[in-house]
Amino acid sequence: MSRTHHTDPDPRFPFPHTTAPTRCRTRPELFDLASGDLSVDTKKATQKRLEQARRACSACPVVTACLRWALVNKPVTQDGVFAGTTPGQRNVLRCRLADRIGPDWVYVLAARDQAHRERAEAARHTPLPVTQGRIVRLDRELNRPMNLLPRPTPEEQRLNRSRLEAGLKAA
Repeated sequence: MSRTHHTDPDPRFPFPHTTAPTRCRTRPELFDLASGDLSVDTKKATQKRLEQARRACSACPVVTACLRWALVNKPVTQDGVFAGTTPGQRNVLRCRLADRIGPDWVYVLAARDQAHRERAEAARHTPLPVTQGRIVRLDRELNRPMNLLPRPTPEEQRLNRSRLEAGLKAA
């Protein structure tokens, strides 16, 4: 009788969920890449399927969380495509994380996530002072998300600053 070793996923990193119908749920066969699939006789078909999976992952709303989950949960991601990566690519990424953060990188990420959740929870219970809230609202109204706009000119920056200062004086 052979014994198989099965490890449950790390509970500190829940599997990412979205209400959007992701391709890995609608076409799971694209993401089912076993280690033997890269042999010579099936390599071309496998490469085509892998490219389709990568394209599907690139449009997924939870691709970043999926990659993190797959990196942290190596025992349950030995096969298959997760976030457009193969098992070998994920091993390389794990080594890079260990080099950058240290051998306990999973614990470091878990601690960072926990600290982030605690700050977010505290922020929900500690509202901004009225003046800071007004600044945030004015900034959103006047500047919109900065990643969607080109960098403001010096004149636009002066104008935005004067508007924010006027808003503060009115407070």
